Amino acid sequence: MIKEELKPNELKRLDEEIADAVRRIKEGAPKQYIPEEAPAVLLTEALLRKAALIGASDIHLTPTEEDVRVRFRLDGELEEVLRIPRSGYRALCTRLKVLADMNAAQSRLPQNGSLSFSYFGEEYDVRLSSFPTVLGENFVLRSLPRSCPYSREQLGFLPEEESAVRRMLSRPGLVLITGPTGSGKSTTLACFLKELSSKSQNIVTVEDPVEYRIEGVEQLSLSSCRALTLENALKDVLRQDPDIIMTGEIRDEETAGLTVRMALTGKLVLTTLHTAGAVGAVQRMRDLGIKDAFLADALSGVISQRLVKRLCPYCRTSVPTTPGEQVLLGVPKGTMRSRAASCEKCSGRGSAGRFAVHEVLEVTDSFREGIRTGRSTSELSAIAFAEGMKPMRERARGLLLKGEIDMEGYCSICGIPVPQKEE
Repeated sequence: MIKEELKPNELKRLDEEIADAVRRIKEGAPKQYIPEEAPAVLLTEALLRKAALIGASDIHLTPTEEDVRVRFRLDGELEEVLRIPRSGYRALCTRLKVLADMNAAQSRLPQNGSLSFSYFGEEYDVRLSSFPTVLGENFVLRSLPRSCPYSREQLGFLPEEESAVRRMLSRPGLVLITGPTGSGKSTTLACFLKELSSKSQNIVTVEDPVEYRIEGVEQLSLSSCRALTLENALKDVLRQDPDIIMTGEIRDEETAGLTVRMALTGKLVLTTLHTAGAVGAVQRMRDLGIKDAFLADALSGVISQRLVKRLCPYCRTSVPTTPGEQVLLGVPKGTMRSRAASCEKCSGRGSAGRFAVHEVLEVTDSFREGIRTGRSTSELSAIAFAEGMKPMRERARGLLLKGEIDMEGYCSICGIPVPQKEE
């Protein structure tokens, strides 16, 4: 990985390469040129490397009437980085399709592909999706380091949450990671598997596709075998004599049932689910046809999470809370909070990366009995809170008052509208 002190010079070099490639596209490519030095080739390489350098998770190429917008997703938000002439876009599309082993002659149907590249000794895997629109093909490139760059300690669990997670991962049962799309669920699972990987345990994953490659783990990518379905793969997993199984998202009744049955065989099973909160996972599994008795025996814990932008510590400013915010937060008049500003350190964004906020539910005997007897979500929540589960909203409130996040971040964690500004 490139050293921090070298990043400014490298960023400047890449920006110059991008500007030169765009200039050559505008001027028109000469009739004779070395293929490796074609503008589309140089622009593709520079964009991929710049995204890796600044930590962008996605590159969006969107054609408009006049030109093509290039945007990077940074800290969860899209930012436009440049525009390129439409005259050079076809060559860029062709270059991407060739690299990703897609059909370069097909532009009227959606396509998916993948490529990889190396940058300062780090390997990156890129997933490509092309989508035909009335103005041309729209491309989205998801770029991830091949190896998960994070550890369990960097996930941001509170000490009491960390203890609960360790207990969940040390025994057989079903552990669910929940949250909306883009909340870091795959990264959390990868960190768990990195820690659990050992010579004495056989870990098998079924993913679509494989997000991070983890040494010592048998990883199956469904995207590499079109004829294989998630359901069929899960049925064959147990023949691999696994101690730990990780699957992708639970999407339907069949995958939910297979996942629960694997956990009931005495395996540790890790998977993801879309729910609003930790306790809500119980009702979601019920909706997918899992009987209370089976779920009570299988479920070991639920980790619900959200990703939120951390305010830049160099430029954040303090402001008094408004009367509406005081009611929302339950704080007295005169309480201060922080808001985003702008400086060179954060490149004017006001934020310094993102971090995860969790709600950790460890299934205790009382909670298990609540599931078995068909208790409602509100009743199960009361049991969980009584036994020490810290609600995500409470965690968000603490982060807001400490100046780690702003009001927009607090509301995104809680899933509520941002209070209107008061005159």
